[in-house]
Amino acid sequence: MKAAAFKRQNEMEVIDVPEPKADTGQVLLKVHDCGICGSDLHACQYGLGMTPGSIMGHEFCGSVYELGPGVSGFKIGQRVAALPFRFCGECERCKAGLEIHCHKLQGLGLGQLPGAYAEFVSCPASSLFPLPDQVSSREGALVEPLSVGLHAIKRSRLEPGMTVLVMGAGPIGLATLIWAKAKGARVVVSELADGRGRLAQKLGADIVVNPRVHNPAEKIRELTGQNPALIFECIGVKGTLRDAISMLEPRGQVVVVGVCMETDEINPMQCILREVSVNFVLGYDRADFHETIEALNSRTIEPRPMVTDIIGVEQVPAMFQMLRQPGDHAKVLVEFPD
Repeated sequence: MKAAAFKRQNEMEVIDVPEPKADTGQVLLKVHDCGICGSDLHACQYGLGMTPGSIMGHEFCGSVYELGPGVSGFKIGQRVAALPFRFCGECERCKAGLEIHCHKLQGLGLGQLPGAYAEFVSCPASSLFPLPDQVSSREGALVEPLSVGLHAIKRSRLEPGMTVLVMGAGPIGLATLIWAKAKGARVVVSELADGRGRLAQKLGADIVVNPRVHNPAEKIRELTGQNPALIFECIGVKGTLRDAISMLEPRGQVVVVGVCMETDEINPMQCILREVSVNFVLGYDRADFHETIEALNSRTIEPRPMVTDIIGVEQVPAMFQMLRQPGDHAKVLVEFPD
């Protein structure tokens, strides 16, 4: 089968590999769509211990193609989304619903287990979530990034009627925007790229600010009379956390969703004087996946404008190169023919 794999630092390649099998407790999926994530770009750029030939891709939707021994509750042809990792289900963290913090966690698509930039992917049956007929396969591939945005909202102190700032309108910033609006907030988005700014407007942003032209905190002061009390930092570039802290109202909260891969620094006294709260978030939990799928099914959220590009697996290496430079792309989906 065809698959897109890590070749070397800053380079992907398309390879031919044997189709995987469904081992005990596993399901083999025929991949329909798989998103390109900022974490994939970081992994390719920095390596992160991946060996050449590692098949990447962890935001995916597919249909059940083969059931491994001991698997029940699924049928051939059924469409599903999946948590992109294997967890033990037995440790205290798993039993507490913190599967993403499992002591024996193995990630899918980032070097430990083969991912879904491939025609087929094998994953644990315990990771699967059936998709309703009303949720398309492209939307199914958005469940994972949307769940990241939802998790950030749930870890925040957001309340209906609040005016919040979302820094960055990449895929995770847009997912956070979608959920902040769904939970009743007024949202100001800070974004440099005009195309992404227009996407934020389509997805419900009340105001979009280019931070090179206007200070986002000043815009919120115009609306509310005070600095933002809640900021979602969704950029993940050195210095953006410091920028977020500098804009906060006293006793405000920064929720850090963007993944900065460099050592960064903040001024603790600046945080102390205004009693700032900074919360870092990782991924999601099963409840986030369930809520996201239900919201897609009920049309409580409408994320489809997030998808700016649909490509084939052969185009993955070139797209990775293109996405290394900031631009107007948001969510790129790798789609496989039926």
